[in-house]
Amino acid sequence: MNLLFENFRLPGNQRKPGELYLTISEDKIVDLSIYPPLENIKDCIDCKGCYLSPGLLDLQLYGAGGLILSKIFSRAEFLAIDQLHLRAGTTRYLMTIPSLKHKDILKAIAVTKEVMAEDNTGCLGLHIEGPWFHPQQVGGHDPAVIRKPDIKNIKEIIAAGKDIIKLITLAPEQFLPEDLAWLIATGIPLSAGHSNATCHEARRFFNQGIRLSTHLYNAMSGIHHRSPGLTGAILADDRVFTTIIADGHHVDYTMISLAYKLKQHRLLLISDATFFGLEDGISSINGQQVIKKEGACRNEAGRLMGSSISLLQAVQNVVRHLQIPIPEAIKMASTYPARFLGDLDHGQLAAGKIADIILLDEQLKLQRVFRAGKEVEIT
Repeated sequence: MNLLFENFRLPGNQRKPGELYLTISEDKIVDLSIYPPLENIKDCIDCKGCYLSPGLLDLQLYGAGGLILSKIFSRAEFLAIDQLHLRAGTTRYLMTIPSLKHKDILKAIAVTKEVMAEDNTGCLGLHIEGPWFHPQQVGGHDPAVIRKPDIKNIKEIIAAGKDIIKLITLAPEQFLPEDLAWLIATGIPLSAGHSNATCHEARRFFNQGIRLSTHLYNAMSGIHHRSPGLTGAILADDRVFTTIIADGHHVDYTMISLAYKLKQHRLLLISDATFFGLEDGISSINGQQVIKKEGACRNEAGRLMGSSISLLQAVQNVVRHLQIPIPEAIKMASTYPARFLGDLDHGQLAAGKIADIILLDEQLKLQRVFRAGKEVEIT
């Protein structure tokens, strides 16, 4: 089946609506041109001047609608989370689990493997966030399961998660040097997070090959003019990408602006969505009571426990509050995360790429969603 998109704008492109045409065949984009195709078009979509954007790609997504993988380990509910975020514009993602017991990490790997074997789901793999954290940088994770690395257990996890685990967040200073070197050598991307590393230690870890940090500013050693910490090391190193949560609660927008000026295409938006789609009130995650009030989700101790936004809302926030240009804000949540993962199939509108496409109006409100060439009902 061939499908033609017409009368759209590409963010940042100076052409007027109607001067570009995008054609897809089955699940792939086959052409983006100023010339309409001459034949074999089954259907045309009038985009009515909307922005045509790649589907969004979230490197850190926990749950939605009261469902959280680390609580359920269920294929059906995993797919329900998938659909809730898909209808909000996130076409691809890494399902994320927090610090868990060893047996529960293996359960999460097993259900993720099952879901990834199915057709047309958005899961690109598993992001294991914890439990190998510095005890002073636990954040909203359960302190009872934070532990020192046990390389025997980690090797079992890596073996079980072959081709499934796509990212691990850890505090590198908690590892023995030889164990960290082994883990880096597996080729699984590692992200420094929930870490109390000094700036000097962080530079050493970056020199060893760690190229990402998790939710900049949150749960890491901060900046002091005589002690730059992990945060300072991240901001100063042009090799290092970092994710950030732009929900207005985790980080002040002034600090996001500073990070953007320093990191540019290495600053990646994530949702950290844990309570997306829930109204204000009381819920729970892994035995901890969570109070959602005015968009912020906190445990009884007042610590933030994930976010309640979608990735598209993060894009909207940085455009609205920081005046980051729309094309750049979209790339921060699509092209650049795909680039970090080495994913050549997603995050771009170009011939040969998977036809993950969203339509946004001038206020960046979602109008239509396509994943792998198939339209999704969003209302």
